[in-house]
Amino acid sequence: MENAICQDQFGRHYYNGGSQRYIFTLWCKDPDCGRGEYSEEIDVLAGSVGQAKSIGKAVLLADYIPGLYISKVTRVW
Repeated sequence: MENAICQDQFGRHYYNGGSQRYIFTLWCKDPDCGRGEYSEEIDVLAGSVGQAKSIGKAVLLADYIPGLYISKVTRVW
């Protein structure tokens, strides 16, 4: 279980044993959302945008309704 997805005490998801240098917020939509509307936001600790998206996709498949998809990724400063 080297690359298992874990969650810290603040609710942020990350890969166990991975590089967690930055905090990203993944803005998720469902088919009913209009322009500028988001259904969920997921906070992720990751080393890059690509790693954040892969963590987010795994979290969406495991914990959320199937219609959600990642629409926007922002880095928290």
